[in-house]
Amino acid sequence: MPNPKDWRYKFQKAWSWPNSVEKFISSLIFSPSLHVFCGESSLGDIRVDLYIDADVKADAFHLPFRDNYFASVVADPPWHLAYHLRPKLIREIVRVLRPGGQLIWNCVWWPNSKSIKLTEVWFAKPNTYRTCPIIMVGIKIF
Repeated sequence: MPNPKDWRYKFQKAWSWPNSVEKFISSLIFSPSLHVFCGESSLGDIRVDLYIDADVKADAFHLPFRDNYFASVVADPPWHLAYHLRPKLIREIVRVLRPGGQLIWNCVWWPNSKSIKLTEVWFAKPNTYRTCPIIMVGIKIF
């Protein structure tokens, strides 16, 4: 088997963003902040993941936090999440986000919620034939 160090691509640990992406997202976050589906990322005052060792090991569909608490929620949900599960996930994330709070969303599908208003869309032009990284930001309006 070829040595990965000889490959043209630079590989990184799964469930983590490159440092430049982490730095950009950190500039958007207000405290107290929650990072759902955090993986190996260090972003957020409280990091939640079901499979990775995080501050809180929890299911994103049943977050163990009070309503309207967080000023920012960062989420990198599974892009392939089944359509029928998406509304449930959004309701739970919106529940813990305070009115006026900011949702920082790294996904190709935007939450279909009357409670979240899309305010910004950021993307990074990839340098190869691959998926374009996208960050969408929204505000909880009620």
